[in-house]
Amino acid sequence: MKNKLEKIKEIRVEEVRDFEEGCHFYRVYFYHDDGRINIMSESSTKPILARYVSEVY
Repeated sequence: MKNKLEKIKEIRVEEVRDFEEGCHFYRVYFYHDDGRINIMSESSTKPILARYVSEVY
């Protein structure tokens, strides 16, 4: 049985500079077609954005 595929409209990386708390990090979001937003992770290092194409035969 195949997994149901999500309809992800956009993936964003937000750089957060919180001067009050004295922290700096990156937050990764998924934006879905139905308006949902999922925060995937927070990172202390800047993520490298890469695109890969897989071909299945």
